[in-house]
Parts: sequence; structure tokens; C-alpha cells
Amino acid sequence: MRHVFLIGLSGSGKSTVGRLLARRLGRPLLDIDALVVQEAGASIPELFTRHGEAAFRDLESRVLEQAVCSEESAVIATGGGIVVREENRRLMAERGVRLYLHTDPTSSLERLLAQQERARADLTSPEVRPLLSGPDPLQTLQNLYMSRRAWYEEAELTCATQGRSAEQVVEEIIAMLTDAEASHETAPIVRRVHIGAGYDIVVDWGGLERLPQYLTQLALPRRVFLFTDSNLRSLYGDDVIQNLARAGFDAYLYTVPAGESSKSFEQLQAIYDWLLEHHAERREPLIALGGGVIGDLVGFVAATYLRGVPLIQVPTSLLSQVDAAIGGKTGINHSQGKNLIGAFYHPLLVLVDPATLRTLPLRERTEGWAEVVKYGIILDAKLFALLETYKDALGDFSSLPASLLMQIIARSIDLKVQVIEEDEKESGLRAILNYGHTVAHALESVAGYGELLHGEAVSLGMVAAAALAQEAGMLPSDEVQRQNALLEALGLPVAYQGNVRAQAILAKIQLDKKVVSKRVRWIMPRHIGDVVITEMPDELVERVISTFFAEARV
Repeated sequence: MRHVFLIGLSGSGKSTVGRLLARRLGRPLLDIDALVVQEAGASIPELFTRHGEAAFRDLESRVLEQAVCSEESAVIATGGGIVVREENRRLMAERGVRLYLHTDPTSSLERLLAQQERARADLTSPEVRPLLSGPDPLQTLQNLYMSRRAWYEEAELTCATQGRSAEQVVEEIIAMLTDAEASHETAPIVRRVHIGAGYDIVVDWGGLERLPQYLTQLALPRRVFLFTDSNLRSLYGDDVIQNLARAGFDAYLYTVPAGESSKSFEQLQAIYDWLLEHHAERREPLIALGGGVIGDLVGFVAATYLRGVPLIQVPTSLLSQVDAAIGGKTGINHSQGKNLIGAFYHPLLVLVDPATLRTLPLRERTEGWAEVVKYGIILDAKLFALLETYKDALGDFSSLPASLLMQIIARSIDLKVQVIEEDEKESGLRAILNYGHTVAHALESVAGYGELLHGEAVSLGMVAAAALAQEAGMLPSDEVQRQNALLEALGLPVAYQGNVRAQAILAKIQLDKKVVSKRVRWIMPRHIGDVVITEMPDELVERVISTFFAEARV
């Protein structure tokens, strides 16, 4: 990445933000004002007094050029007036990305006065900016803002700092830089699903902003119904509605309470009522914007309302992007088990925007890796090895290259699609996608939906399944250790810490969807990248499951 130039009024926070940003990005910080003082051996007020503004600007331009050439990639905090000279603006545009820290003159003055107060409190002499030394510094700042505004707004990126902490500003800047880099370096990855008439799964960094274009390409009616949950509405829902409206869509928004409990008959009925109130028609699409709960619930609504209406899946969690939104499974939970009521119903489009993963809480971000590890275990030893190589960076999306994250997501999607194209309705091969899920679904049901996130339950289920395979002499112990070590390195649980009893798990397993003639079909790994669907001896299952859950309470 090239230099990052911070520009803006005095008091916009360039130096403070620059220090934090440089630390987060692991880059050097170059402060142009400090370098000017070092070069001249005098303070900026002294330079103005002795030599005038023109001489100061000459020195400032020379220092900027030296700074640009001295480091390959730095965060460069500039002075408020750096933009007044065309050669400076051109140099910054050529050698990096300009980031305008925008604030109003009143807020800028408040920050400058606060800096002066802190200097007095520290018994140091506060430095008064030369251009603000007159009788009305606010008016001076307002005049400077109006004269420089157009130059500031030439910046490639703008971040508002008013009313926000430096830490909050830095988080947004990192997100902006990541988006800019990804948009420049990564093209969308498209996987065509060859089921029925076929449809596309598109992995597109920043693609959520382009949702209206994707809908237009599908030649859908202009009235659409967007569904999201109460956590995501403020993050994305309102912005997506406005974006759709600007593109000429008549968009309606329904908010589902966040959490697994919303996959219920009650919420299903409420959505049917809402659609009927709005006289939703058969060709008008439902858009599921959210994680697995939203995708499963809205997918089932789309499958059953008016005997089927168009569905667009826009998954925003890692787990839904690599698994829940892929393959056409929809459904709700029953008190007797997870996903027991549902339908196979494919969308017209799945739009995966990995940039949305940045907003996930750490725990929800982490759980998604369980499904990615699953794909490595059941189908792709190379993917598993890739995860092992980058395991230390995978939990921190701010430092993980966008291209690598897109590669991992796209590969996981491709593996699942390969399976569902061969076995859409889970009559055979598709069952391997449930590796770890036999115990996971039972655990979620017995413990109560919400105690464990789905990915956490799947992680525990894979640990139990690998132990069963090892005890049966099917899976070498070193490969069991590799699986569990990777799960643990990614922040996933490998030992159950709750109060569920083994007998409750064993009883609930009998309700698993893979039960045939009252016999559970287990997905058992033989090597990383190779599994088999088989029955296991009851005595062995009972012993392994009992040991696994007994050890959890030791």
C-alpha cells in the first residue's frame, strides 16, 4: 500500500489519529510540522515571524517531498495549509492516498483550545498557531475552511472526526483503507450453481453497495422486501433501503429480533402477516440480509409464501457466507430439534460481501471458522493446510489481506456447491457436509438455543466425531491433534464447559435428520480431506460421548 496522507484543518486530529493509525498499521509516522521544526531549528510561530508565510510554505513543500521519498509506505500527518500549493496536492495524489479528516471550524477550535489548556496544566508554554493568533480565531478558522474546502475535498477518502474519539476514527479509517485496497486489487469471484435454471454466487468485496445493480441485472420488479435483524438494521438495513431507493426501487424493510429464537413458528407467522398486509406479489423478491438465522427463516418464507417467491441471499456473517446461505436449505427450529421444519429452496442470487465481516463481534466472527475447517476435513487437505499456515492472522480481519479472505471464502463455497450439485436433496453425498453436526445439533437443542453459537457447537461436534473415529481405528491420532489444534488456534472451543449430560445428547441424536431405520449415519474422517458415511457401534458411541461430556465437568 502507498503512503497515507492525513489532511484537514488545524484541530481536526491529524497528529493524534496519525500516531494511532501508524501503530495499528505497523508503519512509520511522519509529522510534517514536526519535521519542519526539526529542519529549521525553530518553532512554526518563529518561522512565520522571522521569514513570513511564503518562506514557511517553501520549507513545508521541501520537507513533504523529502518525506515522500524517505519511506516506502508511511502515515504522513500534514499541516492544515499543505493543500494551498498545487505541487503538494499533486505529489500527494501521485504517491499515496489522501484522507481528509473532516470537522467543522467550531470543533477544531475547541480541540486547539483544549490542547493549549493541557499544555498549561503540564507547565509547558502552549504554542499558538500563527494563523489563529488574531482577535477572532473562530472567524479565522472559518475563513481558512472556506478557502481550503475544495482542496480538502479532492481527497480520495473522507472521515468525519466531529464528536468521535481518535480510536473510533482510526477504526473507520482502517475499514476505508481495506475497502479501497480490496476494490483496487480484487475482482469479484463468481461461482455458477448448476441446479435448475442455475444462479450465481458472487463474492464481491464491497458488493453490498452494488446490490441495486445486481438486482437490476436479474430484471426483477422494482418493489422488493428486505429482511434483516435488530443488530444489523442500524449497521446496514437503513443504508441499503436508501441505496435501493436512489436506484429506483420501492423497498420495504422488516426487522427480525436478533437471535436463534427467531427461527420459530411465531416469527414465521408474523412475516406472512406483514407480506399479506403489503400485498406482496409472486414475482416480487425477498432479500435476506444477515446471518444464518435470517437466511434460513426468510428462505423458508420465500419457499412457502404464495408457493414460492424470488429469494436473494445477502449473508453477512462468515458462517452464513460459507455455509448457511449456500445450497438452498431453509427452515425453522422445533422444540424437539434444530431445523426440523424446512424446505430445499434455491435463491436467484447469493451476494457475499466479505467487507461486512469487519462489523462482527469477535465471538461471531470466530464461530464461522468452524465451517471452513469442516470443509478442509471432509474434502480439501490443501484448504486445511492453508488455514494452518495463516491461523494466527485469521482472527484479525483488519490485518488479513482481502484477497486471502476472499480466496478462503470462495474455495469454501466452491466445495459446498460441488457437493450439492451432485446431491441436492441430501440423499447421499451431501450428508458429509454435516460432519460434526450430529453432536452439534443435539447439543444446541439440549443446552437451549443461544447458549452456544452454532459454529462453537460444530467445533465441539467435530472434536467428538474425531475422537469417535480415532477410537474406531479410522483416523490417526496425529490428524486428530491437527484438527483440534487448528480449531483451538482459531479461538474455537475444543472441550465442553456446560452442564449438559451425555445421556441427553445420546437421546437427542436419535432425532437427527441423518437417522435411517433408527440408525444414526455418522460422518467419520479417515484422513484430513477424506470422510466416509457409516454407522457406528452403539457401545462405542455411548462410551466416547459419555467420556467427552464427563470430561467437560472435571
